Amino acid sequence: MELVNLHKEIGTAKDNRNSPVHDWYRFTAGFSHKLVDKIIREEKLTKDDVIYECFAGCGTTLVSAQKNGIHAVGNEGQELLYNVIRAKLNWDINKVEIVKHLLDIEYALESKVLIPYHQLLLTLYNEGDLFQLYSIRDYIALNIADEKKALFLNLALTQTLHKVSIHPIAIPYISRSKTLKNNLSALETFKHTALKMLDDLNFVDNKTKTTSIYLHDSREKNKNILDNSCSVCITSPPYLNNLDYGEVSKVCSHFFGITDSWSDITEKVRKNLVTGATTHYKESEFNMEQFKERDFYKVNTEVMDQLMPDILKIKEESKNRKGKKSFDILSLYYFEDMYKVLVEMRRVLKDDGKAYLVLGDSAPYGVFIDTTKILGEIAKNIGFKNYKIIKIRDRGTKWLSLRYRHSQKLSENILILE
Repeated sequence: MELVNLHKEIGTAKDNRNSPVHDWYRFTAGFSHKLVDKIIREEKLTKDDVIYECFAGCGTTLVSAQKNGIHAVGNEGQELLYNVIRAKLNWDINKVEIVKHLLDIEYALESKVLIPYHQLLLTLYNEGDLFQLYSIRDYIALNIADEKKALFLNLALTQTLHKVSIHPIAIPYISRSKTLKNNLSALETFKHTALKMLDDLNFVDNKTKTTSIYLHDSREKNKNILDNSCSVCITSPPYLNNLDYGEVSKVCSHFFGITDSWSDITEKVRKNLVTGATTHYKESEFNMEQFKERDFYKVNTEVMDQLMPDILKIKEESKNRKGKKSFDILSLYYFEDMYKVLVEMRRVLKDDGKAYLVLGDSAPYGVFIDTTKILGEIAKNIGFKNYKIIKIRDRGTKWLSLRYRHSQKLSENILILE
């Protein structure tokens, strides 16, 4: 199968903003539902097939599969996003009862109760909105026992957190240099959001549930997914040195009590994610000689030996940089983690299965790392027969004018593993 006529934004989530259910949560690192739909069509997937998604994120692959009546299974390591996905996949919601809860919530907010706000959120919301946000959260927790309804309303509340903040909270990080103007209160925004979600359900009436999502780290074996049970994998792994996903989601995870501090993000979130940023590990704990003795290096010796001169260049370059970040160590951990993901991917895919990975390459401290090709070579070492790379677009061009940025040309690609 040839993936042709791909528009340049298909590796981004822009298309999802105008698609029912997909738009229920805007994720800074998503990709287009149109890519999933295209693969389903061109691979001629049927109800007998199963799609595997190892980085479910905000659920794009799973939602598209369910809209098309195709079975799919996925893993997501973050509890916050795991709950977002579960809400996006539950379409048998009693609309009358949701509307009743919205009325009850409005009445409940008339009585003021002292609420201990998280210090970070105090800097991101005005006092009236903050009271309403916390009051809605606590009403849902105390009064809605039905998990599907609670997930649905909590997702509407999560969207509200993004819409009524004083500063943008996920583009990808908190941007205090920008100020948002909000004409509606948190309560009004929450109600509008929930009602819009209810309207979206009209587009998926009579669609049955065909998907499963697990709170699971895709570097480890998921015993709920059988060997050789999936026809296709459609996913977008973390890009090397692109985002700290724990940091990106901290406002929402602090608000819902999943995390409370920087150390919480490390212990409860980062440890379940592929190493994609220097915040995910302690530089002092890394030992190169010990790293070379690990299974990953032994299985991929030729690939890593070819990469090592660039790793050493990055290490040398870091000595002249203000931050002195250990991008050399990050790169090694990243490829080791992705090796583990690919091993699990190969296990769950059928022998004639395929994997489609939306990926970007990287240039830490200006040293180009051909991430897509390296992962293709690693995949061959663990049992995939071949790989193909399709370029989607150039990326990173908006940073070229910055004084300390590199001038390396980067691209976003689709890595196809057979």
